[in-house]
Amino acid sequence: MTATAKTSDSQSAQEQPHQSLLSFISTSRLTAWTLAFALFAFYSLYSYFQYVHYHTPSWDLGIFSQLAQEYSQLHFPPIVDIKGSGFNLWGDHFHPILIILGPLYALFPSPATLLYVQNALVAYSAYLLCRYAQQVIPPIGAITLTIAYGLSFGVQNAVSVQFHEVAFALPFLCASLGNIVLSQKTSESVKNLKRACYWAMPIAFVKEDLGITVATIALVIAIRAGTITSIHQRLFPSASSAPPVPQRMLHATRTINRHDGSLHAVLLLFWGIMWSLLSVLVILPAYNSGGVFDYSDKLNLSEILSDPLQSFGLLFYPWQKTLTLVLLLFSGVFLWVLSPLALIALPTILWRFLSPHESYWAPTWHYSLVLMPIVFMALLDGLLSMHRFAPLRYLSAKAQHLFALSTQRAQELTRTSFLWLAFLIVIVSFPYQPLWKITHTGFLSSSLSVEEYEKQQALESIPAHSSVASDLSLLTYLVPEHQVFWIGDKTHNAHPQYVVIDRAGGGWGKSAPKDPAHYARKYFGGNYREYQRFGTIYVLERVGA
Repeated sequence: MTATAKTSDSQSAQEQPHQSLLSFISTSRLTAWTLAFALFAFYSLYSYFQYVHYHTPSWDLGIFSQLAQEYSQLHFPPIVDIKGSGFNLWGDHFHPILIILGPLYALFPSPATLLYVQNALVAYSAYLLCRYAQQVIPPIGAITLTIAYGLSFGVQNAVSVQFHEVAFALPFLCASLGNIVLSQKTSESVKNLKRACYWAMPIAFVKEDLGITVATIALVIAIRAGTITSIHQRLFPSASSAPPVPQRMLHATRTINRHDGSLHAVLLLFWGIMWSLLSVLVILPAYNSGGVFDYSDKLNLSEILSDPLQSFGLLFYPWQKTLTLVLLLFSGVFLWVLSPLALIALPTILWRFLSPHESYWAPTWHYSLVLMPIVFMALLDGLLSMHRFAPLRYLSAKAQHLFALSTQRAQELTRTSFLWLAFLIVIVSFPYQPLWKITHTGFLSSSLSVEEYEKQQALESIPAHSSVASDLSLLTYLVPEHQVFWIGDKTHNAHPQYVVIDRAGGGWGKSAPKDPAHYARKYFGGNYREYQRFGTIYVLERVGA
């Protein structure tokens, strides 16, 4: 080898890491990360001031904080006293993925940690959505789609009601569905469909109902791979001289064994169904003190199947359900329902709207969060398949005629127009969404109101490492340094040293106890006296044995 060749090889070796770094920090990747960090910063700003001002929408953050605390201390199974004295949370919902919270909480032992974890999951899912979109549509379209997703009503409501386990599903949904979208536009469609299967698998460990969502993803993958069509053709051939039924079934089975992702889809189908059934019928009852699945009353399958027509009507009435459906349709500018990916939203929509519990029907809370990746990935998929739908072909042809464009440019213009419409819908609706509160006077102030300062004083007055029963006013904030019970626990198994009652708030409504000490004696036994009082907040201390 000559000296010149050696020098050239040396320079090439030195340039490779530099080129690799430049490749990693590409414009498209940098754009996606910028959008993700902007969303994380925006939501974290909201979460920070929501937490600082003692805004507590529910007891859920307190429950998950106790769970994270238990995992951080390697306590298995986790006992979450807010849910009930000595309550084993493994008997409540199936969410083994939350064990990830243990190390994070050990490093940052605060309920606020969970808020930032959720915001990071939302932001990372937005990054993934943007990266997949950049591969199939122009950059500006990917940006508008990402912003529309990141500020959608389902995401905003979930952030406003604080941490819930379903946030962990978002990155996996975006990665799985993103690969399904790519499968119709790349030369590696089989690899994309297999990757979609792999990314969908962990979703089953987020919550017990999401195993059915995983199974639905498997069906969509089978549709995209052509498995459903092939099986149908082999089972029901059009030829008059069709082979016997056993032979047709054998041919259909061989279809599944093809190297096109069909086998992966079938295995994923069984994987999702298996984990949902195992969790509801075996795992949750095994850890539940009553030996049952606590949420079995949320859906009456026999009643639903006995009257399908009535069940169909219940998907739209009461009108909170129709409002939620309309918001879902508008979020994806109606086009998302044209994609097979829209089928993946059905399990969540069905269990929510066929349940008799009103809290599931409205577009508020966190129940629409897992639908958002589905809606926007389905919108992207639908726009890429616009040649299959007559109305979209018509609009594209009009654009081609009016602006003298090529067919490809007309299709790109039509896609971009719909993406801008989705963006516009989010911007117009933003003042009516929960995070509009960030514009309110005083929300971004670090100074506390009189009521908030009284809560801070009450919190500081309770000795560390003591047991406390509290209403919503301080429930979550007591978790890091106390054994905390919810004051509404009627099991009579808790005997806390202190009881906190905020007569003007704390979730009491108009039923706040007139005599807090009497209330504490009635529900927790023993004798309680007023230890401290800060405005409307009573801190009661247990005295005697």
